[in-house]
Amino acid sequence: MISLREWAPDDQPATRGLLIRAFGRPGEADLVEALRAEGAVILELVAEMGQQVAGHIVYSRLSLDPARESLQMAALAPLAVDPEFQRRGIGGALIHMSLPTLAHAGVDAVVVLGDAAYYSRFGFSPELAATLQSPFPPGDHFMAMELSPGSIEGCRGRVCYARSFGL
Repeated sequence: MISLREWAPDDQPATRGLLIRAFGRPGEADLVEALRAEGAVILELVAEMGQQVAGHIVYSRLSLDPARESLQMAALAPLAVDPEFQRRGIGGALIHMSLPTLAHAGVDAVVVLGDAAYYSRFGFSPELAATLQSPFPPGDHFMAMELSPGSIEGCRGRVCYARSFGL
């Protein structure tokens, strides 16, 4: 059975190991640690199978340039599931649980860079992100989702990730 909860500092070794196993390199683990140190993390959750951390998701602050004062945005990155536990719905469970939590915290919209076939199942849309200027090469892999209806529809501006992304 999968249990989901907020990340705690005691989870640091387990989540670092999970990120390295899931991505095959330490880059994403280093990014998450830098986001924490920067104070840019809005929400961080872990999924457990038994007593083992099997999945992890992080949302960090995101802004637009030019700024829209009332708009609160987040970046989903990274989402990881330990290779031993993949294809069991853990990533989906982390996304499903986290989005209402973000909305309750006042986040209006979320962007993600990833597989359109996967993230569109949760409501992310490349079309909604089309008017946003991404720091990444163009394509349907840059997607957005509104948690507050109409919050970014037709919104124009350059997406600014936390400094830790190094963009």
